[in-house]
Amino acid sequence: MAKSNSVEQQKILRVFRLINLLRGNIGKPVHKLAETLDTDPRTIYRYFKLLEALGFEIEKKHSKFRIVDRVENPQDFAYGTFSEEEIIFLNGLLQKNSKKNLLKDSILQKINIRSDFRSSVNKLFNANLGISVDLISQAIKDQNQVILKDYYSLNSDAVSDRLVEPVAFNTNFDSIYALEVETKEMKLFKVERIGEVLVTSIPFKFQPLHRPLEQGLFGFSGKSQFYVHLKLSKKAYHLMMEEYPDAKPLTYIKNRNQYYFEGKIPQLPGLARFILGLPGEIKVLEGEELKEYLRKQVEKLAI
Repeated sequence: MAKSNSVEQQKILRVFRLINLLRGNIGKPVHKLAETLDTDPRTIYRYFKLLEALGFEIEKKHSKFRIVDRVENPQDFAYGTFSEEEIIFLNGLLQKNSKKNLLKDSILQKINIRSDFRSSVNKLFNANLGISVDLISQAIKDQNQVILKDYYSLNSDAVSDRLVEPVAFNTNFDSIYALEVETKEMKLFKVERIGEVLVTSIPFKFQPLHRPLEQGLFGFSGKSQFYVHLKLSKKAYHLMMEEYPDAKPLTYIKNRNQYYFEGKIPQLPGLARFILGLPGEIKVLEGEELKEYLRKQVEKLAI
């Protein structure tokens, strides 16, 4: 019985790790998901069906998969779900119709699966992130090195283990500033991209290298400075202000309806993803490095 429970726990943990990997703006191919979770592609597709039954929307673009949030800030809304009181009320209304009705049965099933169960899954997922924050906080206090298991890097589009010396959280507690032991560089790591946190008994060894690291524009930091000049549509401008409010000082408006961004950014991937996500809405007026980076990304999309 104990062995059976252990196997089931491993399956549940694997599903949560899959949810973790699928969250974000960049999708991931099935073979990489299978490799990261130490399973096979057929199992990943079965998990996709399970997540969809729970109410998650799995999007496929260019052979890459990701979970789509239905609202801009899903944690602030119960969009697509019902509260416990609403579920009881709807159940009561439908049960009053005693006649056999396939539509009624279907609605009852969706009420209970999509609302109650999905809500529980999201709560458990957020609780898992909370455990990671607690473990990292303790490591900072004890000054012990930490292994970030299966960390997904947007920059390299790769999953790997990172040995780090965590220094501090950002103000939202969704990222940590840490020294990566291999490169001896201070970097920013997103908590939701960590598969698992393993606190070691190894004390900090490189404290003189611990330096404050401020997050740069479009989610990236760095010493490089790439000059870019963009012309934005009204839609692109407002989306930029909503998603990257720190970019506002580098934007300006001409003739009331012409929107521009001009300045230097530390890295190209973040801004490039924003541009590629809004085809036809942004024109690169200046910035040869950015133009070349965009060309390479477009070539990767060729089928």
